[in-house]
Amino acid sequence: MAGQDRQQKVEYDLLKSMAILMVIQIHMMDVVELVSAGDLRAFHIHEVVRNLLLTSNGLFFMTSGRFLLEGYDGRIGRSYWKRFVKIGIPVLAASLFYYVYVYGWGWGDLGPHWKTFIKDLLQSHIQGYLWFVYALTGFYLAVPFLARMLKGMGRGEKVVLLSVTIGYFFIQDLYQIFHLEMAFTSYPFYSWVFYCILGYLIDSLGLTDREKRYLIIAGLCAFMVTVWEICFWEKENPSLHDYSVTMIFMTTAAYLAVTAYGKRFAGRSARIISFIGRRSFYIYLLHGLTQNILAGKLARYLNGNPSETPGESFGPGQPGGLVSWACWLGLSLLSFAMALGIGCVLEYGYRPILAWLLRAGEEKRGYK
Repeated sequence: MAGQDRQQKVEYDLLKSMAILMVIQIHMMDVVELVSAGDLRAFHIHEVVRNLLLTSNGLFFMTSGRFLLEGYDGRIGRSYWKRFVKIGIPVLAASLFYYVYVYGWGWGDLGPHWKTFIKDLLQSHIQGYLWFVYALTGFYLAVPFLARMLKGMGRGEKVVLLSVTIGYFFIQDLYQIFHLEMAFTSYPFYSWVFYCILGYLIDSLGLTDREKRYLIIAGLCAFMVTVWEICFWEKENPSLHDYSVTMIFMTTAAYLAVTAYGKRFAGRSARIISFIGRRSFYIYLLHGLTQNILAGKLARYLNGNPSETPGESFGPGQPGGLVSWACWLGLSLLSFAMALGIGCVLEYGYRPILAWLLRAGEEKRGYK
């Protein structure tokens, strides 16, 4: 059983490692010019690739929710404290770092601006991609209650929950596509919370191999529908990248493909995959720094541009051509490697502090 648990864990580490690489690739699309003005074909390719990579958002929510719901032990205070010290404190520290870094202040200059910092922190204005943690916060608060609800449900009830929720998402898609005033607004799972419970629900259903294959095929079909929407459909689906039914099926297919059929690869590379997976959150926190460095420093050499402005995009060769896409992929991998290095330092440095905070929380509440 222990070996089975390790094998299962490395599969989810593989999923997290893939998802964080996809996140970096998405953000690198803002650095490398992949579409030249007026090139509709290049734009369509860009949007199709971007939509496929955006399944990473759902995958992160699914993996986070799956283990939090399964591992909840009935101690509400302990659950909240662990989320605060594992997620909240690192996010606060990273936000403070970005705030000083972006404005180019010395640490002594922060004092007069602390009110502005708090205001921007509460509104997630410091680093845009940290929206993910803010979206997870509500789920963290709901875990104690959702865990009790889901663990008490039978298989049939879970199937109905999934069916009703996906049906509700479909109705909301239609409202947005046809620009109707959304009247059905009180369903509690019409949010990222659904993705947070989706991984747990899928795994707890005990799907057969045939059922998994059907869902993976459904995800591939959903991807083809998405390609058609992007390239040929005259209307626009505002929820295409997050709450659309096609995105739900695409994300589910990716989740099942990795967790069910990535076992052999995960097993052969377990050590490196687990190494990356354990640090995926720290990679996520400061990967924006690596992209700013790459955009500011390498752009002038690859594009002949003397500017060192962080975040400035550049397009070696013809945007939309193979050279620009190869550059995008190469810089994405380089950014990933740099962020992994930073993540290792952060994880190693925070590890003893984290252990002390967790231990202090346990002792205060009298847990053993």
